[in-house]
Amino acid sequence: MEGKLKVREVHDFLNRIWEDIFTLNEEIKEELPQLGFKVEDVEEVFGAYIFLDGEWGQMSYPHPAFEIKPQIEVGATPESYYLVVAVPKEKVSENFVGLFLEIFPRSFIYGSENFLNDFYNWRRDGRVSPTEVLKKLKESDEKVFQFEANFGSVKALKQGVKRLIDLGKRFEIFDI
Repeated sequence: MEGKLKVREVHDFLNRIWEDIFTLNEEIKEELPQLGFKVEDVEEVFGAYIFLDGEWGQMSYPHPAFEIKPQIEVGATPESYYLVVAVPKEKVSENFVGLFLEIFPRSFIYGSENFLNDFYNWRRDGRVSPTEVLKKLKESDEKVFQFEANFGSVKALKQGVKRLIDLGKRFEIFDI
């Protein structure tokens, strides 16, 4: 079974991302409730998708994640640390899209219903104008969009959560 796969490296990597998300969860639980957010416990998330080698593939294994209610998920996959915020179509604006892509250059935007059909994909699309992205979103039948940002470290993820909350409050996307 071992072959080219280094089991110790996989084991250490998985332990690290789980420990990072547990630690982040505890830190955020102390900081966010006074801002009106409820931070849930870390859970095993099954059935997620990951963008590898130019396509979305289902992860049959669990990854660590937790919710920041009302609309945010924070977690880690083998590809990156991430956050996802659900934004109702009526609250999506060109300025929100533009600032989200500027603040979070490693991002994806996809629908809640047809989530494998992304409207923006940083690995594929590079720099496109917020106007182009907004046009795709407005023409879509989706009612809620998922704005996902990827990070290379848990420290960057924590900063990203804070920046997302500031951005979301500015554009009134949160139901709090």
